[in-house]
Amino acid sequence: MKQLKSITLSNIRRFGSDTTIEISPGATILLAPNGTGKTSVFEAIEFGLTGKISRLGENLSPIIRDTQTMARVSLDFGDMQATSQVSNIGKIERWGDLSSLFPDVLPEDIPFLLRLTHLLDQHEAEWLVKADAKVAGSQLARLPIGKDGSQVSSALVGIRRALTEQLKQAKKAIETLEAEFEEWLSLTRERDLAASQSQESLRSKEHIADSISGIARQTKSFEQLPAGLLMQPLDQNGLEALHDALEQLVQAKLDQLREQITALTKVDGIIAQFVSEQARSEKLGNELVTATHELEQKKQERATVAAHHEKLQKELVTAEGERDAIAQQIEWYVNETQAKEAVDQRKHLLETADKVLASAESQVAILRSEHEYNEQLGIQHEFIEKQRKALLQKDEELLNAYKLLDRWEQTLQQDADVQGSISSEEAKENVLQERLRASVSLRVSAETEVLAAKSHHESLTSAADSIRQAVASIAAHLPSDRGDCPLCGEEHGDVVLHERVAKALEAIDPNVLDAERRSKKATDTLRKCVEEVTHIESELSSCKDRIAELYSQQKNLDEEINHFRNNSLLDGDTVTLARESIQYREDANVVAKLQLDEKQRNLAPPLGHDVFEQTKNAYDSAIRSLDSAQQGRAHASSRLEQATAALAAFTTDTPPEKTLEELSFAQNQNAKKIAELIANLTAEESASGRKKAQLIEVMNRISDLEKDLSYVQSRLDDVRASWRQLAFSGDPTTEVARSREAQLQSVVTDLARHTETLQTIKIEIGAWRKLEQARLAQSILDRRRGELSEAEFTNNLRQLMEQEKSSQEHLLQLSGAMDTLDKSLGKEIANVQQYVLSVVPRWQALLKRVVREQRFTETNLDLRSSYRKERAKVSVPLHGESVPVPAIASEAQLTDLQLTFLLSMALDHSWSPWRGLLLDDPTQHHDLVHAASVFDVLRDYIVDHGFQVVIATHDALQARYFMRKLQNDGIEARIWSLAPTPEGVIASESPWPGRS
Repeated sequence: MKQLKSITLSNIRRFGSDTTIEISPGATILLAPNGTGKTSVFEAIEFGLTGKISRLGENLSPIIRDTQTMARVSLDFGDMQATSQVSNIGKIERWGDLSSLFPDVLPEDIPFLLRLTHLLDQHEAEWLVKADAKVAGSQLARLPIGKDGSQVSSALVGIRRALTEQLKQAKKAIETLEAEFEEWLSLTRERDLAASQSQESLRSKEHIADSISGIARQTKSFEQLPAGLLMQPLDQNGLEALHDALEQLVQAKLDQLREQITALTKVDGIIAQFVSEQARSEKLGNELVTATHELEQKKQERATVAAHHEKLQKELVTAEGERDAIAQQIEWYVNETQAKEAVDQRKHLLETADKVLASAESQVAILRSEHEYNEQLGIQHEFIEKQRKALLQKDEELLNAYKLLDRWEQTLQQDADVQGSISSEEAKENVLQERLRASVSLRVSAETEVLAAKSHHESLTSAADSIRQAVASIAAHLPSDRGDCPLCGEEHGDVVLHERVAKALEAIDPNVLDAERRSKKATDTLRKCVEEVTHIESELSSCKDRIAELYSQQKNLDEEINHFRNNSLLDGDTVTLARESIQYREDANVVAKLQLDEKQRNLAPPLGHDVFEQTKNAYDSAIRSLDSAQQGRAHASSRLEQATAALAAFTTDTPPEKTLEELSFAQNQNAKKIAELIANLTAEESASGRKKAQLIEVMNRISDLEKDLSYVQSRLDDVRASWRQLAFSGDPTTEVARSREAQLQSVVTDLARHTETLQTIKIEIGAWRKLEQARLAQSILDRRRGELSEAEFTNNLRQLMEQEKSSQEHLLQLSGAMDTLDKSLGKEIANVQQYVLSVVPRWQALLKRVVREQRFTETNLDLRSSYRKERAKVSVPLHGESVPVPAIASEAQLTDLQLTFLLSMALDHSWSPWRGLLLDDPTQHHDLVHAASVFDVLRDYIVDHGFQVVIATHDALQARYFMRKLQNDGIEARIWSLAPTPEGVIASESPWPGRS
């Protein structure tokens, strides 16, 4: 197993030249204040191991001390040394070979692997517990476990993509060849068909063109043919175009004429409809004239009735105005009388309210003095009772203080007992550590003896088998009468020689049996040693758990003692001072109670509750009566003022000219006149309504007649339009329709005959087209086949298609093999991921020893593949779900999570023979109690698993505590202090009593 012996730094950050730090095989503690250069040591080790510093990237010049031109670091591993150097221009030089330190690992993977199993730096962004899922997954993917499979899986993507592209190309080539072969067969079929269809004798193209021209002139379509089609010489396309153009024109004329003949079948209906609608139109016109004369007469009658109704309404409005004027004058006389009566009544009410108010004020004055005396006496007695309750509360607090004082004394005694138990358990732990070391030493010796015994037994067994076989062979083939030895050639005689061979065969077995007994004995001894070590480790673990529990009890007791010291009831830093304080407060409380008793004796006795309530209710009732009387007096005064103001308003106004009797007579006469006018208006409105209904009836009849007449005129217009669509003029008649139909039938007969002639000509033109197609197809076939015959060219195409299909089948087999390999690799990578995840139980077990919040003991690592890349996520349970660790963890908890993960990975996934832990201030956020848990874990890793620890801290108390813990277990450890000087930071080993 490799171990780092020393490190030498020159001009690294703030370090001076040739600063050497010797590394202990157990633990090396770097003690220095923050900013001195602890982190620089770990960066220098990374630089020495990898030639890089992850935090600085490509530019390493910041690591060079100011004003210097070069920085260098040397690492000594005993049997190998390595030096790395960087200049201020960025040139990096390295000496030494560290390949045995990192076997079978790519150089670019070393920085990531170091951070998984060796190095805890301050670059938190790259911690696996805080890193992005892609970054964390890429770190775990660099582990040697299954890395080849991941690389092959990544390479398979490119291979499968290339195979897919080749398959596409092969498929396209096959499709091209098949299309070419199909086209070749199609050309041969077309050539043969055209040749078979063009065997008959044909007219010349000029004769065919003359026939087409004659038909065009006879059908009056010659001018409608496209210009240039009849120009000589005529080719096949021109002849076909000329024929198609004429055929379309003739067919269009024929279709148009047939449509016109079909339309003529509707002529009889159109004529009959025209005659019927014309007669109906004349009848509706006569009815409309009669209804118009009647409407004018009804309008004149209604105007006369409306004028008389308007006259009556004006007379009614005048009469109602007279009625309102008379009513206002009568109302003035009534209001004046009511105002005088209201003033007299409200004067009387005001006098009564004044008497009631005076009586209520007198009663309230008497009851107020009595109630205030009773209330003051009650307040004094209540204040004394409150003071007495406060003193009694103090008595209870003093009793509680005495109880707390007793608990304080008991807690002090328990703390002393726990301290004694801790001393006893630590002594027992030291004894168990010594027994464990001795047992481990015996186990190692036993393992060595087992290996030696097994090796000896196997060699004897192998040799014995060989010898036995050889001797047996000699004995089997040795003649019975032979006396000379076949090996040495000496003459022994046949009897003696056979006796010696028999003895040799018998002498081999006892040695083998002795070796077997030795091996079995060594195995039994090893088993006992292992059982002894396991038993002692179990006792030691139980002892450590008891010590941890006792320390926890001591911490709780110390917290409880501090709580007692800070308790306001005890009011003292010691038990004696607290007891004196309680006694002083108790005496003062007794004196205060005596003074209250004396003060209460000097007061009149308190009133009963019923008497006090009776007096209070009487006073409250008197107050309410006074308020009611005041409100009544104010209300009476206000109403008197209102009545007086109303009477004054009437006296200032001008009285009516007529008396009340005259106004009453005029009011009766006006009422009679209004009644007569209303009756006349009602009769007129009834007559007007009847006239209006008659007028509306006539208007509706005229409207219906106009609509009917408009509809009939519309129907006549539609009939005339249908007639004109048939190419007729004027109004519809039967004679014109019969003449037009006979003319159209004659023209249709001529056009049908020309159409049949054009079909015959079309067959001749088609024969010429087939003849030309045969010639064209033959020329194409001749060009494609070249010098080969048609049969040879066809066979060549078939062979090319077979070759391409064979190549495609081979590629499909390769693609299937790649798919199978991909699935197998996926399963294997999943198995590897499960193997990596096997670190989680150990991680959670370490977290139970380090973290205080139990939630983090359920931290889980999720490792999976996505898009051919590993993804890793660290989460903890919260609210029944999993949330990322950085969302809830503090800096100290994040450090604990990363440290314990690094320790678990270092033990479960060892990839380097150097078991080193480089920890840059892992307890900077911890108090001493929390840091002690971390130190316990590190001590176990040194003792049980042989790890070499280099740890940095700025806390001298933590450094000394860790040093004492290591020395108590007999672990070799050193403390190096870093101190700044004008020549740079220097390192000096701190003297420590008892260091071997």
